Amino acid sequence: MALEKNTDDNGQTEAASKPKNGAYFVSPHPDGGWQVKKANAQKALKKFKTKAEAEAYAKQVAANQGTNMVRQKKDGKIQKKR
Repeated sequence: MALEKNTDDNGQTEAASKPKNGAYFVSPHPDGGWQVKKANAQKALKKFKTKAEAEAYAKQVAANQGTNMVRQKKDGKIQKKR
């Protein structure tokens, strides 16, 4: 599968809308509360009491890293990508 390529104003070629880093997931923590994990990570970056707190943190980290945030429901199904 080939990646689509874009050329910027300087003639540089770059991958089309592909984040450089993996997404950050907001998911239920096994011990209760919510966690933020990077894609394919074993450990959570941070644990929160509420989903809203976890989403705010994940959104900020994802924006800083140039990637997106993925929210999960309590049952683990994907809720919405951001």
